Amino acid sequence: MTEGFQFSNKRILPHNEYTTLFLLKTMFVILHISDSDKHFSSAIQEYEKRLGKQLHLEALKPFKDTNKELVIHKETEEILQTLKKKYANFQKILMIKEGTQRTTEELHQKIIHQDTIFIIGGPYGVDEKSLKAWFPDLKELSFGRITLPHGLAKLVLIEQLYRCTTIEQGKSYHY
Repeated sequence: MTEGFQFSNKRILPHNEYTTLFLLKTMFVILHISDSDKHFSSAIQEYEKRLGKQLHLEALKPFKDTNKELVIHKETEEILQTLKKKYANFQKILMIKEGTQRTTEELHQKIIHQDTIFIIGGPYGVDEKSLKAWFPDLKELSFGRITLPHGLAKLVLIEQLYRCTTIEQGKSYHY
């Protein structure tokens, strides 16, 4: 067997300066429940282009019902299933008004060297207790106590992720 890095038991990359750079790239996922971001789509697409393969947006369809508790339960279950199936080894951060507020530099320090999934729940929120029961290390992040449309919150988050990557690369985007 050749010396190198193994990925999912299928492929081995030789260890050299290029694979080292590849391995240092952090993956960011935004798991969100929403129908549409049409008002913010061009700006979101611009940052998607800038971040390239470092960013993956995964949309879950909202559950429709007049019972708020049922909606929260169903959407939280779908989030949990997705996290368990695809993102078990990622750092998990729930975007929530009551979460910790961080500066861009503090956010950069928390996320830049580990694959991270950000969770944006539906309009009624999520069942935090259920999420924490499965993932006790779940962190919470807030952009403040204001309420933002989900598309705008996603745009702000993507911009901050881009800003964190420019800090890491020493680019002048972040002053």
